[in-house]
Amino acid sequence: MGSQFEPMAAPREPRTSSMTAAARWIGLILGLSLALVALVQARVPAGTGEVPAFASLKAEPSVKLGVSPVGRELLDERTLGPGRSVSGVVEVSNLTGAPVTAEPRLRVLRGEAPDALRLELSAGRKTFYSGTLGDFHAAVRLGARAAERVRVRISFPRDAADEIQGHSFDLSLRFATGRAGSSR
Repeated sequence: MGSQFEPMAAPREPRTSSMTAAARWIGLILGLSLALVALVQARVPAGTGEVPAFASLKAEPSVKLGVSPVGRELLDERTLGPGRSVSGVVEVSNLTGAPVTAEPRLRVLRGEAPDALRLELSAGRKTFYSGTLGDFHAAVRLGARAAERVRVRISFPRDAADEIQGHSFDLSLRFATGRAGSSR
């Protein structure tokens, strides 16, 4: 008949392998949770969607006019955002003994200055020019040995954001002179 011996079942291993597997799963879930929390905390906040322009304005010397400051930055700030403006002041003195007309000219030294920028030139309470850079033409009358503090304001109109955003430009301000009453 058959043998009296039946196969014996293999001895059971201790439950350590299932405990190790459970610990691995718990560790994985805990690690992923911590990584997700860290990712949410380190998230960069949403931006405004507006890219500023960067402007620089420096004055050039003149033979018949005293211009101060020369060669130094005139603008109080260089960052120009939509709907914002920057300004600076330059003093212009007539060094001659006769009245002259000083005509400010802007020259682009670096970059591309968008024509849509708004400019305003004023001295005291009088505004000599208010318009776009593309149409810029102004004149300041100076008496003999007289001086004026000319404020230059550059504005970034909101409706021209597509034309101006991201531009960086350096401008130079110089003054051409003519006899008072004559125009160039």
